[in-house]
Amino acid sequence: MSIGNYCERPARTIGPDETVRAAARRMAQEGVGCLVVVADNLPTAIVTDRDLVLEVLGNNLDASTVRVGEIAAGRLVSVREDAPVAEAGRIMARHAVRRLPVVDEKGHLVGVVTADDMMRLVVGELAGLAAAVEVQAASPHEGSE
Repeated sequence: MSIGNYCERPARTIGPDETVRAAARRMAQEGVGCLVVVADNLPTAIVTDRDLVLEVLGNNLDASTVRVGEIAAGRLVSVREDAPVAEAGRIMARHAVRRLPVVDEKGHLVGVVTADDMMRLVVGELAGLAAAVEVQAASPHEGSE
């Protein structure tokens, strides 16, 4: 299973020169907690709702003048869309990120996978395994008579 099959597409994006207020409004309108910052068609950072609170409100900055690029997280961590799901999980754990941009072989953004997405995937797999065990336990065993 590759992570490209499970990421949210399309990713919600914003330019680094847009204001933090514009980012907050877009997050609210689209019901998301992050936007991928894109410059020259390539993802460069992620700005999260937490960034808005800690960086802007926490420092008493003006959301109408502060640009997204000024507060967006540093070096971007991403995963290729053809990577196995387990690799995406390892990357998220290693870098302590809850949101991971998914890129194609040229580095172009194709989607985002979140920790919640990964949790739903794991829960779904466990539910399937539990159902298989129940079926096996309920069926008569060959040669038991």
